[in-house]
Amino acid sequence: MSRNSLHSLEEVACLPRSYGDIDQDPELSEIWQSFEVPEAEEAPRLETNGVILPEDLIKPQIEEEYYCPLTPSIYNPREVIASVQNGSYSSNYLKKSKQDLSKGAKETVEESVRQQLSQTYRMLKDGSIEMYNHDILKRQKQVLGSLIKQFGSALFTGKSIMNISLPVSIFEARSQIEREAYSLLYAPAFLEKAGSITDKFEQFKLTVSFFVASLHLGVNPEKPFNPIIGETFQGIINGNPVYGEQVSHHPPALALQMVGRNFMFDGATEFHAAISINSVKSGKLGFLNVRYPNTGVNIKAQYPLGMMTGTAIGKRIFQFVDKFYIFDAENQFYAEIDFDSVSKKKRKIEKVGKDYFSGAIWRINAEFAHKISQKSNKLQAVEFNFKERVNAVEKMKDIEGSWMSYLRIGNEVTWRFEKTLPSKLEYFDHPLPSDSNFRLDILHLRANDETKSQNSKMILEEDQRKDKKLRSLVISRSKQNRK
Repeated sequence: MSRNSLHSLEEVACLPRSYGDIDQDPELSEIWQSFEVPEAEEAPRLETNGVILPEDLIKPQIEEEYYCPLTPSIYNPREVIASVQNGSYSSNYLKKSKQDLSKGAKETVEESVRQQLSQTYRMLKDGSIEMYNHDILKRQKQVLGSLIKQFGSALFTGKSIMNISLPVSIFEARSQIEREAYSLLYAPAFLEKAGSITDKFEQFKLTVSFFVASLHLGVNPEKPFNPIIGETFQGIINGNPVYGEQVSHHPPALALQMVGRNFMFDGATEFHAAISINSVKSGKLGFLNVRYPNTGVNIKAQYPLGMMTGTAIGKRIFQFVDKFYIFDAENQFYAEIDFDSVSKKKRKIEKVGKDYFSGAIWRINAEFAHKISQKSNKLQAVEFNFKERVNAVEKMKDIEGSWMSYLRIGNEVTWRFEKTLPSKLEYFDHPLPSDSNFRLDILHLRANDETKSQNSKMILEEDQRKDKKLRSLVISRSKQNRK
């Protein structure tokens, strides 16, 4: 998605100026100054999904300001459901989000994140975390019975087992796209700071800090809704717009972009899970990119995988495994962080847990820099097989820390959980009609109606299967015509 998509929205929609979010104010946020809003000679017409709102609801520009009269004071999922069903959902129903973690003026987002984690997880002595929220565990264990019932019903009625749908009782009320946007909450704290300096190695260190600090934001035992192809999400983090779009169904992949004041974040990720009898190993495949216009630096990163054990029996335990790769091929900076590097003996002697990681930043040779640059262009899991004696020119800084607590690069602690605060993810006032927050299954779940949410989810899934057949048919006929 691009700035042009937002520009077209501003041409047809009113832009509120008094909704309490200073980050979205065109005059007070630097990033918004680049978006030109044409002067309105006549009242603009707001057309949404084929439904044109009455012109008396859309007021023309007054004193060089756009504003919208359709702004409820309290977020109400039922109102949004009604607006989706009657086609008038481009009004500002998404101003107050259920996903907004701040519960009071004095409560920080970081405190809310910690509280949310503590209500679901507890850290064990070995450094792993256990999910002990009995309500979530109970609902997830009920899934097997629900799937067996659906499987038997499908066989009895002659329907395809492809019609079986996971129960929404194990879902959280947001899509995977929004969850990915949520993982960028630390961007203002680290990436904006990096974009304001010209030292390329310091930019690299701050970018490494951003990715490590973001790890705990993605830990959530509830499943997000799988996005439909073409489904989008638009959000704002401290004045920096975030855009997401689902670009593939099988394999499930999405594209994400954040237009920073002095940086650009983008990338495409495919979600992968390897399921065994009593565990799930899952993660995002593909590299994410951070670019800084002032230096031309381009940094890529691939997240480590997560391992959840006890999915069938025993305690439900989570920890990160394998390696975290972050590199700048042009300037030959390479960071490798290993979550499996500490032996049991060393953990006992040094008293570090499974949350602990270690690694280093090296200056690598040109040959290895070219190799990893080529490998990172693929949307798949990558193992670089780095060997210090062969691939490194020099070790620049050691890395160690805990993904739950801190990061140390050399002698400097660049991130500490209690000290560096993430920003909030706010919704766009006028998102595209394809925004995930207009999905009826998500809206019904937010309104605590699981039955209607499940029905809406099954309808969407059936529509997606029909669309897939149509695409296959079009591709097949296209190939025949070429012959």
